[in-house]
Amino acid sequence: MVIINKSTRFPAIGLFISLLAILSACSDDLSQLERIKSRGTLRVALIATPPLYFPDESVIKGYDYEIIASYAESIGSTLEIIRANTISEIITMLKQGKAHIGIAGNSPDSSDKNILGSTAYDEDEWHVIGNRKNTLPKSVDDITPSTVIVAKGSKPALVLSDLKPEHPSLFWLELPNGNNRQVLEQVNKNNFKLSVISADVYKYYRYLYPEIKIAFTLNKQFPSRWLSYKSDDASLSKSIEKFINSYKQSGKLEQRYNTYYRHLNAFNYADSFHYLKNIKERLPQYRSLFKNAALDNEFDERFLAAVSYQESHWDANARSYTGVRGLMMLTKDTAKRVGVKDRLDPKESITGGAKYLNILKASLPERIKEPDRSWMTLAAYNVGLGHLEDARILTELLGDNPDLWIDVEKHLPKLSQKEWHQMTKHGYARGHEPVAFVRRIRRYYDILRLFQQEEILEKLDRPLELDKVQITSPAL
Repeated sequence: MVIINKSTRFPAIGLFISLLAILSACSDDLSQLERIKSRGTLRVALIATPPLYFPDESVIKGYDYEIIASYAESIGSTLEIIRANTISEIITMLKQGKAHIGIAGNSPDSSDKNILGSTAYDEDEWHVIGNRKNTLPKSVDDITPSTVIVAKGSKPALVLSDLKPEHPSLFWLELPNGNNRQVLEQVNKNNFKLSVISADVYKYYRYLYPEIKIAFTLNKQFPSRWLSYKSDDASLSKSIEKFINSYKQSGKLEQRYNTYYRHLNAFNYADSFHYLKNIKERLPQYRSLFKNAALDNEFDERFLAAVSYQESHWDANARSYTGVRGLMMLTKDTAKRVGVKDRLDPKESITGGAKYLNILKASLPERIKEPDRSWMTLAAYNVGLGHLEDARILTELLGDNPDLWIDVEKHLPKLSQKEWHQMTKHGYARGHEPVAFVRRIRRYYDILRLFQQEEILEKLDRPLELDKVQITSPAL
């Protein structure tokens, strides 16, 4: 028998096999962090609901998403999001090696000894919520057994389990194959009495489900941590610790938090109720106009719709005491500038308003990035580009960043104070008005995004199995 030495008979193949062996050996020697960097992709399992993550293409992507995106960039990797509904799903993905990091927002620490939690980068309250039509309990001990419903394997289920040792009589219902959004909808419809929700999620979803109301706040707060699989290789966890500590110390975490939550502090039940009603009844007739104008001027159509609702409540015949008119409430001078002949014509008004917003946006310094660029565009739409520039100059004089909206909005109100506006080029302005104007539009924008997102996600949800809801009370 003749044995052929492949490396001699086929030298190219032999060289290739040797190279693979070398690369494999080198790969085995790499740390977990080095392997992630080498492959160029960081896989993150994340509960894909606001405010953690907005699964659409828009100005803002999500509070936790933007933090982890900054981390991915810092290690030279592309971020790959793996969407999850519950924290149980995230833990399973980490154990199976499908994800490097898991993010679930603020919740009790996992009881699984194989799951490692990072240093906390946030901490928040949890609320017991119910339908505002009902008489609601004032403490955990006032809760009637089995009137609280949560999704099985969810963060709220973990929170209730954490409360159980102190409240042995606490029993609740768990919805199989469900998610927190579905639970909130059921409470909003008054199909179930109570549920548990973190404060950050409540700040967003109370606008989409205005019938839910806080019954009381739990006396415990839980941290937000990044989760990873525990191993002898600590390279990834050490890198995470270093990044989070640096991110907090730099002030970027506070800036990010204010970007996502500050404008949501004011809740008006009547305004939210009527806005949702108008989204269903008035918006559809104008949606194609907003879409076309957005495409022509590189805006998110929901951004334009939110501006229009703030200005006219989508009333094509709207008119203010100052004489501005139409869906985008254009002045005569602005209408002339953008070629609008009939301010009451919906198409002309929306097209003209979008064009004017684009002009303002293009007038801002290129170094101003999103989403700050959009918020400053709105301020200029309300108070004028000159007054906005005055406020930016004051912002810089007082030691803050003129390119960040969070800093500029602090100083805009000074334009109504003589000691400040006399120093500016354009003089007096009611500087508090653009601040309120921008906050209202940002709320309308977020609500509209949530509403349209729900329409998409509802089609992806598993059917509710209300007949399989089970009473739960883990053993102490």
